[in-house]
Amino acid sequence: MRFPMLAAIALTTLPLQMAAAETAKADAPMEASASSNGPAAGAKGLTLGINALPTVGGFYYLSDVGSLRLDLGLAFALKPDADAQFSLGAAYRHHLRTGDLRPYVEGGMTFDFLFDDDVNFALHGGLGAEYFFTPNVSISGTVGLALRFDHNADVISIPFGTTGIQLSVFL
Repeated sequence: MRFPMLAAIALTTLPLQMAAAETAKADAPMEASASSNGPAAGAKGLTLGINALPTVGGFYYLSDVGSLRLDLGLAFALKPDADAQFSLGAAYRHHLRTGDLRPYVEGGMTFDFLFDDDVNFALHGGLGAEYFFTPNVSISGTVGLALRFDHNADVISIPFGTTGIQLSVFL
C-alpha cells in the first residue's frame, strides 16, 4: 500500500522538480555541465593576451562551443625611433569538445595601425587548446597561419607559429 502512494507522490512532483532545475540552469549561464568546467551560451568575460602585441579583450559565447572574440593591443618602441602601434582584432573560436581541456579551431582578422601612417591587415586561423582551471578561469594557446598585408600592402607574407597565449576570466 505504501509503495503505490510513494510512487504517485514521486510522479506528481517529478515535473515540478525538473522545471525548477531547468529554471536554475537558465538563470546561470556560466554554470558548468555536470561532467566538466566551461562556459555555456551567454557567458562573457575579459582576456589578457601575449601576442605580437600585448592585448586586452573580451569574448561572448554564442553557444556552449562557439565564441566571438575582440582584442585591442598597444605597443610603444623607444629605440631607434619612438613609434607606437595600435591593433584591433576579431575572431570566432569553435571548441571541438567540452571538458576541462578543450581543443579548438579559430579564425579571424586583425588590423594594425602604426603611427607612421602604415596600416597592416591579416587574416588568420589556427588550432589551439583551452584549459579551464575553474569554471571562471582558463588559459589558452594557439598555433596558426596568417596571410599578412603589411606596410599598406607593400609587403605580403604568410607567417606560421604561435599566435598567442591568453588568460580568460569569466564575468
